Amino acid sequence: MTRNAETLWVEPLAAGIPALKRVLVADDDAAVCSLLALVLRPVAEVTTVHDAESALALLAHEAPFDVIISDFMLPGITGLEFVKRVRATEASLQKTPILIISGHDRSSVDVRAREAGADAFLNKPFTLAQLRGTVGFLLGGPVTTISA
Repeated sequence: MTRNAETLWVEPLAAGIPALKRVLVADDDAAVCSLLALVLRPVAEVTTVHDAESALALLAHEAPFDVIISDFMLPGITGLEFVKRVRATEASLQKTPILIISGHDRSSVDVRAREAGADAFLNKPFTLAQLRGTVGFLLGGPVTTISA
C-alpha cells in the first residue's frame, strides 16, 4: 500500500449487498475523499488515494476492488488516462466497474469518460441519492443505507 493511501474498515450494513465490498477512490481533493469514505463506509472498505499513480500501484499489488471511483482531473495522469490504463490491464471478463466524477461540463466529460472505458459518470456536486443509485448499480445491489 502506498504511503498516501487511507483505508477505512467497516461493517456491511446495506440490504441487498451480501458482503463487505472494496472501493478505491482516487481524487486529489482530500475533502471529496473523506466525504466519499464517510458515505460509503456502511457498505464498503474504502481506500483513498490522491493521484492515479498511487491508484495504479494499489491495483497492481492489492486484491481486486469491486468499484473504482476516480476524479476526472487528477495530478499527473488524468482520470481518463487512468481509466484507459486500468482497462488495458484487465481481462475482458473481469472488468472492475469505474465511476468518473467531475466538476467540469457534464456532456463532454460524460462522453469522454465512457469512451475511455468508464461505466458511469457523476457531475459534481452530486446528491446523496445520485451517489447511492450509481454506486448501488455498480455494486450490483441497492445501497439504501448510505447516509451523510
